[in-house]
Amino acid sequence: MVEINRVWLNVDTDTNKITLFSRPRVSVRVDEYIWGLIEEHIVKPHKLMRSEKHRYLLKIAFGRYDPVRHRYYPLSPYNGPLREGVKPDSANGWYPREDFADAEERVTWFSPDKIWTNCGNKVLDVNVDAAKVSESITPREYADLLFDGIGAALVFNFKRLKREEFDGLKSKIDWSMVERFPFPASFEEQQYIGDEGKIHVYSWDGRQETNLVGPYSVRELYLEHFGE
Repeated sequence: MVEINRVWLNVDTDTNKITLFSRPRVSVRVDEYIWGLIEEHIVKPHKLMRSEKHRYLLKIAFGRYDPVRHRYYPLSPYNGPLREGVKPDSANGWYPREDFADAEERVTWFSPDKIWTNCGNKVLDVNVDAAKVSESITPREYADLLFDGIGAALVFNFKRLKREEFDGLKSKIDWSMVERFPFPASFEEQQYIGDEGKIHVYSWDGRQETNLVGPYSVRELYLEHFGE
């Protein structure tokens, strides 16, 4: 069994500005549909991510691409080839963005990570940075990025998988199904990790705590901004 975890950073840690309101307002059922398609046509046939000892968590974090802040990315078929003259570095694996062949034109990047174990769970992480990530991204645009994000994570971790297999499967997406899910989805139907928690950033000088942001209830702040 694979559990899907949506991750969104509610505060920009560099500026302490609230970013809650710019997250995709797409139903988590889009994630479930896309994962179900990939699981049925790729994961099960290849007999991947099967364990009686561990549960698998697929953690997907979206962010708006910022060319100033997003400087390094791992080598992946989803990030394109390295430019001529740049030698692959197996010890590092991450490269300055300008080392990729089409870095100047590319506005979508993927950061898959190696599967790691947390409290007995096998965790599969992938970050998706794209210029179109915002509160206005449509379910179709979101599903397209999500599909490639999951593909990037699986290809990164299972070397027998190739991007071409995922690209072929993409034609099987039922876009009418994706577009039938409610949009903008309700707060309850978005289901990001931490939605029942608080937004609270503070500093500590060794003697006194100073609030920098919040504390705010994530749910209450979101509904105050967007309404029911």
